[in-house]
Amino acid sequence: MKKDNGFTIVELLIVIVVIGILAAIVIVAYQGVTARANTSKNQTNAVAVQKKAEAYSADTAGGNGQFPTSATTFTAVASTALGAPPAGITLQAGAPTSATNTTTVQYQGCTTSSQVVGYKISYWDFTGTPAVKTITGGDVSGTCA
Repeated sequence: MKKDNGFTIVELLIVIVVIGILAAIVIVAYQGVTARANTSKNQTNAVAVQKKAEAYSADTAGGNGQFPTSATTFTAVASTALGAPPAGITLQAGAPTSATNTTTVQYQGCTTSSQVVGYKISYWDFTGTPAVKTITGGDVSGTCA
């Protein structure tokens, strides 16, 4: 009698199931890594905006010792080297709402007695709850807009 060499259908199905399980594990792990990377990028962008706001405030000639008033003002002071927002970052007045955008940061100047004495910078956190995280500086007890 001649014996056939090869794989049985059961052996092939077992291999396919094992490959499917490994693929599912890899996909879930990849999504977690991607979310952490996007959060890190957003946080880095927010810190870059924070440093520019601090530098603008420290520049008594350009910033007069105040933080930029709003995202619009922040962008408008781009003529001064210290006030220009970092390249590739979009500043907006409203809170970030998109879980797909890694370049948008919210900037709000906080005023007390008509002087901008603090700021709030918000960014989207892909891994956390709540999804929007905020960095503050200066005196934020006043009105932030």
